[in-house]
Amino acid sequence: MFKSFINLFRNRKNWVRQIIVAGISGGVSWFVGDQLIHNGGVVAAIVSTLSIRISLHKSMREGFGQIVGTAIGAGIALLTVTLFNFGFLAVATTIILCAVVARGLHLGEVASVNVPVTALIVIGPGISESTALSRLGSTLIGATIAIFFSYFSHPNTPVGRARIQIKSVSTKAAALLAEMSEGVAAGYSQKDAGKWLARARLLVEEVPAIRAQSVEARSHARWFPTAERDEAEEIYVEGIAAEHTLVQVRTIARTLFDSAVEGGIADSTKKQIAVALSAASYAISSHIELPDDISDFG
Repeated sequence: MFKSFINLFRNRKNWVRQIIVAGISGGVSWFVGDQLIHNGGVVAAIVSTLSIRISLHKSMREGFGQIVGTAIGAGIALLTVTLFNFGFLAVATTIILCAVVARGLHLGEVASVNVPVTALIVIGPGISESTALSRLGSTLIGATIAIFFSYFSHPNTPVGRARIQIKSVSTKAAALLAEMSEGVAAGYSQKDAGKWLARARLLVEEVPAIRAQSVEARSHARWFPTAERDEAEEIYVEGIAAEHTLVQVRTIARTLFDSAVEGGIADSTKKQIAVALSAASYAISSHIELPDDISDFG
């Protein structure tokens, strides 16, 4: 039981690193915010947690948008509060304006929530001009520290990270197919099939991360002139291919598991299935080493 619990974290090393970095970033933001601004630690920690992303590029966009969007939204809301006091009109104006600003800056769905939340923190109850400026300063501190720590969350360029992720899951998929091939040839049990299915499901869990990283690689190529746009487009296609591969591997594992439950695979087809699985494993492995020469599996 304890070993299984440990494996839950061991099999998700990237996620573990990201939450640890996010926690450290929040703690540092609280400390720095409290030292530089009276009672500014909490706001800085909140903004850091909202802004930090799995990469420097994402967090730069998110942090910049957080600061600009919050400054604009809080500025207008502060004027509204001055004229009408803190209430329905001030809150509604802040949320609507920040959502418009987030959309205008193309910050995505996450920022369209984060920016209004941060602006509401800035203009919260007990607001005054000095308090708003202090909270705005805390916002700047939190976003800046989040940008800094995002590099350690997952260093490398967006394209490099996407390539590493794709290679990692492809290697695991090839190894799983090879193991299933050997199992089918030798005769596998329902327990073996269950383990294969569990591993295949873990691989599919990585699909959203690969998809997000591939999209970020394309976005990064548009934002930064030093990035290779063709390379980013290529890695985006690779990400889609990897996603389809992982889904197919899970389907194969599920089919083998169902067959084991129903009594196993007929002896007459064992060899053919084993050879097909071995060929698929080899195709994926070859593609990892020679991506330009070997077609994508599936």
